[in-house]
Amino acid sequence: MTALLARAHGWWDGRTARERRLLTVMAVLVAAVLVWLLVVRPVQAWQAGAADRRFEAEQTLAEVRSGLRIVAPETAPAVVSTEGLEPLVRRTAETAGLTVVTTMARGGGLGIQMSQAPGRETFAWLAALEADHGIKVCSLGVMENADATLNIDGALGQGGCAPAG
Repeated sequence: MTALLARAHGWWDGRTARERRLLTVMAVLVAAVLVWLLVVRPVQAWQAGAADRRFEAEQTLAEVRSGLRIVAPETAPAVVSTEGLEPLVRRTAETAGLTVVTTMARGGGLGIQMSQAPGRETFAWLAALEADHGIKVCSLGVMENADATLNIDGALGQGGCAPAG
């Protein structure tokens, strides 16, 4: 390896100052073209692809929402509760055998957190909240545990959800 470097160094020393400058400029231009071709263009292509996929996903979401409105139009809640959102959520969770911690959500709604919640009972409880009391699930983060239970972090709103800001 040192012999190769010594030969290259001898070759470089054999060039005139003008040739060295021209070779340096050429190396910089080749490096710039390689960076453009190997880094910038793929990143731009990935960005354009992500924008296309997002547009398609938004179109699909709009189609699903319009189909959902046709199948199940929004209706007023069947029973209007006078006890307030948080007590209602706590009471129905206890009735369903679930332990829920209520907090304030970012958008101003009622935040819920559950650890090691059984999936089937939890989603049945959330569906019953919407069907029986008109409480909407505004956001829901679900993480599965190793023991097939769920960690849930979400937000609920009565009558609708505040727009995300």
